[in-house]
Amino acid sequence: MSTPPLRPYRIGWYGDEGLGEHLIAAVLSGHKTATASPSYDPEEGKPGELMVLVDKAGKRHGTVRITHVELRPFAEFDDALAARLGATLADIKARSAFANSRPIRPDEEMRITYFELVK
Repeated sequence: MSTPPLRPYRIGWYGDEGLGEHLIAAVLSGHKTATASPSYDPEEGKPGELMVLVDKAGKRHGTVRITHVELRPFAEFDDALAARLGATLADIKARSAFANSRPIRPDEEMRITYFELVK
């Protein structure tokens, strides 16, 4: 019996000015081990799930395992989380100032998905 194909873990989008490629390189180097998005966005994956890391064009770059998912208000992002996201806290706050063309409120619930690269 064959195993079903892995679902994609997509990083990047058309028009992201190279951000997706930068973030994928950070995952592959071990500097990025989490993503964050508003909790109303679709879930990336479930804890324990293996997923194929793909760019905006669907090119495969590796496999990740989801290790943990948590909900946290945007105002509670800290330096430790920013490091897991592969940036400084100031960069995270600046980049996350808008989601889906609107400001993120400090009390807005965010979903943080932690993962590890599977060699």
